[in-house]
Amino acid sequence: YWQNSVPIAIFIAIFWVVILALNLLPVSFYGEIEFWLPSVKVLTIIGFMIFAICVNAGAGAEGYIGFRYWVTPGPFNEYLIEGNPALAKFLGFWAVMIKAGFAYGGTELVGMAVGEAENPRKTIPAAIQKVFYRILIFFVFTVFFIGIIVPSNDDRLTASSKGGASATNANASPLVLAAKRAGVEVLPSIINAVLLTVVISAANSNVYTASRTLIGLAHEGFAPRLFTKTTKSGVPYWSVLFTSLFGLLGFLNVSNTGSTVFEWLMQMAGLAGFITWASLNACHLAFMNALKARAIKRDTLPYKAFWQPYFAYYGIFFNILITLTQGFTAFIPHFKVVDFFINYLSLILFVLLWIGHKIISRPTFIRPGEADIDTGRVDDQES
Repeated sequence: YWQNSVPIAIFIAIFWVVILALNLLPVSFYGEIEFWLPSVKVLTIIGFMIFAICVNAGAGAEGYIGFRYWVTPGPFNEYLIEGNPALAKFLGFWAVMIKAGFAYGGTELVGMAVGEAENPRKTIPAAIQKVFYRILIFFVFTVFFIGIIVPSNDDRLTASSKGGASATNANASPLVLAAKRAGVEVLPSIINAVLLTVVISAANSNVYTASRTLIGLAHEGFAPRLFTKTTKSGVPYWSVLFTSLFGLLGFLNVSNTGSTVFEWLMQMAGLAGFITWASLNACHLAFMNALKARAIKRDTLPYKAFWQPYFAYYGIFFNILITLTQGFTAFIPHFKVVDFFINYLSLILFVLLWIGHKIISRPTFIRPGEADIDTGRVDDQES
């Protein structure tokens, strides 16, 4: 976004080293960083909402907007087919489902901090209950305000003003475009600076959660025992180092095809998120069956998800539906092999790994009454 003679590889290397160093420090440092960086994001989003209200009311260069853009050009654009506007708009909506899901990825990771949180029986339920409101305010409301001040047919949403740039270019950010359309010159730079801190925070969180997942797999015997080793402060340093290696993929941005590779990785990561959500819902149903088999009432638990098991079935159905149908663009107007593998590679890998696990480990079916739901449980006196 900013013109600079310093090669992008230098910035990638600096951020990679900083994120690695932060995750090798005691978890208290991670918590401190993840308090301040999201705080900047929260303040910026609140400021943007106030800005959007003012612009919509007529403070910007375009005058009073209201809900004009919801009428012309409308909230949805036609995609792939002609002659059937309603279906074409639905296809456009469905085609971006994975990218939308990618943006929500990680909201389920609040449960990852259970093992290292103080008084988890109180802090974790409180954190989980806040997730819904954070999604509503900082995701849904933000998209709503963007939709009323940036029209869906703005060409810069898919190609920057510099011509031909990928949508990964910061100039294509709807937040940046909102400021540009309003005629506020300095705001785009401020927004991009904040977006940079958001990306750093996301990368930091991803290394943390992936390393804790890896050490958990190692303890269960599904990963090398090497990953169970920790420092005196409990940091799984081998897991952190291995997880951080994937950050080196950032150097792909140095090549001319970097934006294309980014699209591929985002597609695969987004689909993996939907598979994860479907699996989590299935695990919750299994957990509920185990509780029922042991005559344990959910009311006795520190946290009880509402409207269950109905929401779990809802989550499984739609996550599987999206996972199976999101790659329809590979079949229209004709079958494209490359697009098919990009759209379904995560699903193919998931199925192959699942089959491989069944063949190699030969796990036996565990009945609900035999399920181990006690290991790692934190009692009142421990919390």
